[in-house]
Amino acid sequence: MKLAEGKLQLTSAEDKAKDVFGVLTDPAEAAGPCDVALPGFAGIVGVRVSADVADGDRLALDADGAVKKAGESGTVVAVALQAGKTGALVEARLVEPADVAPAAISLAASAVKVKATK
Repeated sequence: MKLAEGKLQLTSAEDKAKDVFGVLTDPAEAAGPCDVALPGFAGIVGVRVSADVADGDRLALDADGAVKKAGESGTVVAVALQAGKTGALVEARLVEPADVAPAAISLAASAVKVKATK
């Protein structure tokens, strides 16, 4: 979930860690009341997965507020505590939202200069 114009809205795969307000913990009717777990929540929550996940997978934001197995980029918000098929509600542990940089970005050794000290 994210806050936009003073209202909670579903996140998408394009949202960044700074946009994440919390994770929706129960299905709700459009514009109806809902429960949201904040990133510092120390318990276990149910999250909807948009693709198959395995126990221990890092979970990143996907479309319509769902999560998927984190790839080389995206925003990680939880870790799966059980496997689940596409569309399932799986138990997960929330983590502080973090943007994952694409693996293609690397720092070449020649770009780093280390000065020797005595």
